[in-house]
Amino acid sequence: MLKNMKKILKLSLILIGLITISCSDDIQDVGPVATESGINLINPTSGFNMVLDGSKLNQVATAFVWSDTDNNASSSIDYTVEAALSGTDFAAPLSLGTTSNLFLDVTIGNLDTTAKALGIQPLTEGVMDIRVTSANGTSNIITIKVTPYQPNWGIIGSATQYGWDNSTDMIYNPQTGKYSISVYLNSGEFKFRLDNSWNVNYGDDGNNLSLESGGANIPLTTAGNYTIVLDIANLAYTITPIVDAWGIIGSATPTGWDNDTLLDFDSLTNTYSMIIDLVPGEFKFRLNHDWGTNYGDNGNNLSLDLNGSNIPVAAEGTYFITADFSGLTYTITKL
Repeated sequence: MLKNMKKILKLSLILIGLITISCSDDIQDVGPVATESGINLINPTSGFNMVLDGSKLNQVATAFVWSDTDNNASSSIDYTVEAALSGTDFAAPLSLGTTSNLFLDVTIGNLDTTAKALGIQPLTEGVMDIRVTSANGTSNIITIKVTPYQPNWGIIGSATQYGWDNSTDMIYNPQTGKYSISVYLNSGEFKFRLDNSWNVNYGDDGNNLSLESGGANIPLTTAGNYTIVLDIANLAYTITPIVDAWGIIGSATPTGWDNDTLLDFDSLTNTYSMIIDLVPGEFKFRLNHDWGTNYGDNGNNLSLDLNGSNIPVAAEGTYFITADFSGLTYTITKL
């Protein structure tokens, strides 16, 4: 009996030894856990994606937040949040702001201005790389997506259809960077203003086709159809009487077969053009809101035929249309 007990004890000790050896083989010496040092950009994450709203430019878009292991309570360090087009390795970074805090609130307006300055077009999603720099070093990089807003310029005044109550929107041409509108105006006055608000508005103090912030109302003595072009980048405008008011009409247009949408008139080239949102359907050109003179396209070959066939539009989208009623040709380009 005693002999058997000793045998069992011996086997148990061998088994415990084997288990100990096996467990020790699974344990790895990983050394001390490294902690992140320097500047670490924490917020926002690379999942940040924002469509910028022009009516909220003064609101905070996001707070950029970081930590810095080299910053102690007794030191004062300036940090700059930088933005660059993604993939450019910060060859030409722009500053979103500088602070001695470990965070920076950035407004929608600041983010919008920076995105556009980097070359991201309005209404187009773009990708920016963000980092934080200081005299002590540079942070990690995060990537964010933003869609800049398109400023909405319009005309307002007693000469316009809505009087001084509401702006009449102008159309932006991305090819020229200018805004335009062709519309019937009353005898009266008007001004340009941004986003249907008086916060930003322009008039003309000298009545000389140059614009001043908060300037004088622009007089219009003779009622009629006019093409107005606003070059806000150069604070200039033109206003051209339309002798022959050509427009487009049809199921593809915003007003259907009920009303024309006037084309802009260029007196230098004696041609017409417009940027317009169309839907699948058809349209024709007609003169002075009347069917007495109208043009279609019998061969669908970009040549105009008097009383010709309706011109088909297959896909919804924004289109640039030009027309030369002297040469009886037109173009239609989906933007």
